[in-house]
Amino acid sequence: MPEGDESTGQEAVELALAYGVGLDAWQCDIVRGVLRESGGGWAASQAGLVVGRQNGKGQIILALELAGLLLFDEQILHTAHAVKTSSDAFRRLWRIIEAHDDLARRVRRHSQQVGLEYVEFDTGARVAFTTRSASAGRGLSIDRLVIDEAEDLPAAEVGALAPTVFSRPRAQSLYFGTAPGPSHDSEAFATMRRAAHDGLNPRLAWWEWCAEYGDDVDDRALWARVNPAVASGRVPVQAIIDDRAVLPVDQFRAERLSMWLPTGGAGAFDAQEWDALCDPASSAVKALSIGVDAPPSRESATVCVAGLRADGALHVEWYETQEGVTWLPAWLAPRLGPKVRAVVVDARNPLAELEWRAAGIRPTLTGARDVAAAAGGLFDAVADGRVRHRGQVELTRGALGAKVRPMVGGQGFGWDRKAPGSSALIAASLALWGVEAPKPLRPRVSRPGEGRGAITVL
Repeated sequence: MPEGDESTGQEAVELALAYGVGLDAWQCDIVRGVLRESGGGWAASQAGLVVGRQNGKGQIILALELAGLLLFDEQILHTAHAVKTSSDAFRRLWRIIEAHDDLARRVRRHSQQVGLEYVEFDTGARVAFTTRSASAGRGLSIDRLVIDEAEDLPAAEVGALAPTVFSRPRAQSLYFGTAPGPSHDSEAFATMRRAAHDGLNPRLAWWEWCAEYGDDVDDRALWARVNPAVASGRVPVQAIIDDRAVLPVDQFRAERLSMWLPTGGAGAFDAQEWDALCDPASSAVKALSIGVDAPPSRESATVCVAGLRADGALHVEWYETQEGVTWLPAWLAPRLGPKVRAVVVDARNPLAELEWRAAGIRPTLTGARDVAAAAGGLFDAVADGRVRHRGQVELTRGALGAKVRPMVGGQGFGWDRKAPGSSALIAASLALWGVEAPKPLRPRVSRPGEGRGAITVL
């Protein structure tokens, strides 16, 4: 948080309160922090806020925009990802203006057309509301850029909007949003968050109320801690209880707990955590499961194996990769032993089309939700320290290069195939899923083991 004088920020708080904009103490702190001054300008050239929905981000933005219009005569561009969000922000401001004759008299012109809303005052101060696109903002020069719903901010939109503040001497950009869910294009927001955490930009002001991934989503003390409006008493705990009852868990994590999923930017797995789970002598002794995967190009197929160790921990390993895909059923059939409970294949993968039954194998075909559950299961097993691996290059490359992609309508994630080693990681996830799947199809072996030997003790 850059140091600076908060006198102007306090004026903005008092102005908002005078016009009926309700602000909690934490919201007043942010308004004062954003408007800190140093060296004749704003102490922060950029400011970011991450907090769950319905906590009051919009009230903070409204207070800052009122100050920009009435105290600083600014040119303001307010952007949002969705039309409704942008229009709602305009209506909040317009209700304040209509309710106060001294403000209404100062309006020179305005538009209430959805998607083209703006207000211009007699001083020339102006705020426009729009949805974002790859061209929004190009050619404009503004003093205050407001990025609402910053959790969904593709790079092309950043490229269009960021230059709008380059030529203004007291310019400031605000990035406000919730934690992104798996369906959001959040790389820009995630990059800014990492810069804040790492102290890379001394002129970046940052506030967040975020749960850590893996925190208990039913911990009510956590709910209050990451929802300042609940802590202040403005939003009842019952509202969180109601959301927990109806929202899918990943949506609840993002929207109510501001819990960042392992998306975007750096790899999904921490290298030190992965290394700590390496056991070169690890092996599975029961509940063996085989996961297989091939890229859409069908250039190769990969086999991974998972199961339970003697100590009850999970075990996962890479087993085989060969060129092409048609070799797989005949290669795998003689290697199935009695301890193998499942051969798991993504139903949408090219491998699902192979002649499995002709080779005497009954694969368990997974749908999109199961594939997302498999990716999440491996992620959680690593995060919780419940799995061991042998440190093989093939699997480690996939784990340390892992990126995620949204699945099942944004309620889960899978592994991004563009990442190096992704096929081994996908096969390993499917294998691990098969270890604990409630009713996998029991693979049928039609020929005795041969070649490398049945997969019984690994």
